[in-house]
Amino acid sequence: MKSHSLKYLRLVAAALCLAVAIVLFADFSGTTARYLAAFAKMQFVPALLAVNFLVLLFLIALTLIFGRLYCSVLCPLGITQDLIAWFRRVFSKKTKRRIGLHRYQQPNKAWRYGFLALFAILFVGGLASLIPMSYAGLLDPYSIFGRITAQSVVPAWRTLADSAASSLADKGIYPFASIPSAYAVVSYTVSAIAVISFIAIAVFAWRTGRGYCNTVCPVGTILGFLSRFSLLKPVIDTDKCNRCGSCGRKCKSSCIDTKNHVIDYSRCVVCMDCINNCSQGAISYRIARKAQKAEKGSGIDKGRRTFIIGTSIAAGTLASAAAGKVTDGGLAPLKQKQRRKGLIPAVPAGAISLQHFRNHCTACQLCVSQCPNEVLKPGISLDGFMQPVMTFTDGFCRPECTRCGQVCPTGAIKPIDTAEKSSIKTGSAKVDLSICISAAYGQKCGSCARHCPADAISMVKGENGNLRPTVDESRCIGCGACEYHCPSGTVGQLRADHAAIYVDGLRTHQTV
Repeated sequence: MKSHSLKYLRLVAAALCLAVAIVLFADFSGTTARYLAAFAKMQFVPALLAVNFLVLLFLIALTLIFGRLYCSVLCPLGITQDLIAWFRRVFSKKTKRRIGLHRYQQPNKAWRYGFLALFAILFVGGLASLIPMSYAGLLDPYSIFGRITAQSVVPAWRTLADSAASSLADKGIYPFASIPSAYAVVSYTVSAIAVISFIAIAVFAWRTGRGYCNTVCPVGTILGFLSRFSLLKPVIDTDKCNRCGSCGRKCKSSCIDTKNHVIDYSRCVVCMDCINNCSQGAISYRIARKAQKAEKGSGIDKGRRTFIIGTSIAAGTLASAAAGKVTDGGLAPLKQKQRRKGLIPAVPAGAISLQHFRNHCTACQLCVSQCPNEVLKPGISLDGFMQPVMTFTDGFCRPECTRCGQVCPTGAIKPIDTAEKSSIKTGSAKVDLSICISAAYGQKCGSCARHCPADAISMVKGENGNLRPTVDESRCIGCGACEYHCPSGTVGQLRADHAAIYVDGLRTHQTV
């Protein structure tokens, strides 16, 4: 295949990957959870956390053969930056587009290695249970993309889908059985961080092309070390080059030193723009045996061997640490209720324990977007920053649903089947008899007992002769059906803001 054709092949592949990434967040039917969840698990940081050696070996091999193809094809945040850079070209003057919007820049090693060191510290701190892994997720490109998509694309799409479904329903056509609320995924805290992240990345992309990838992104820096030794690279043929400088001025990674005929392969994302922009055919994508020799006199990253060795040791340490952590341990109308404070956060079955969940979740919000019952909500506490927890104000965790475990790319929620889920206890139901409309006011209710899928709640007579709910701890699995269906505060004299029966999470899940 000719080098010029490779750019268009890359563009098609990148467009497909971006579409899959967006659909994976936006789809509420569960179809993508079954067939496309593997894409999320192919992202670098999630694969590292899940200790998915096959994916890591694939990504390393991909980089050693083709260069940083991951950054231009598989990483949705990288593709998003390319789109922003493309819009800049479209809205620029023709003269600037013809000359080129970029210039060669020396790599900013201090910032690159500084952000990589910060990420490593946060990553190890997350695995060591010192902080939630979501702090490291602030620098993970896939998690950044996930938060941006979950807080913008998903609510907009659900609003449009709901409007369309309502319009068609008036005509007797029912395309969707159930569309989750557009606001189910929205969190002010996560939205604010998503907006700030998008603005920062957009400014980088608009002004510097791939400056964010080559200055801030830890994945870009790690893969940049490996890409120096890739088998295939864009190579400049000095016999054909007329030194027009077009390739350097149109390189969005600003990595082509046209004066010295040198390409900084640690920053090249293999976009193929230089090949298509060279009128002399002086750049080709081929095996580059002499590429490392050509770099020696360029003054680019002279201490690269030291950094490569150091990074390899650090990467090995991180992977080993991750491996050690993997096995760690009503008929009455309802009203909007508030979640009680001071409870242990409940996390989904498959999370093993609250600590395991916090050690692995990067807060990408994919499970929140995929939850069909509006149970998973982003947390706002500092000890679980942005990480989803189960809240039962808008729904309950249905025993037949295992979607969050299917899509989780980091191993924070392990995939389980419905039989396993029905035997996992994630929390315990507690009763506040003082606001129970049956126990305190003698009104006929029993909504919690009727809706309990585990038959763990029964109504018995209390000392005052009123029926009150009791919970069989050996059967309760903490699904939250009782809390969601509790009509407390909607009838009689009671005006409570909380449910009379509620779920307190377990720090370590149990088997019932």
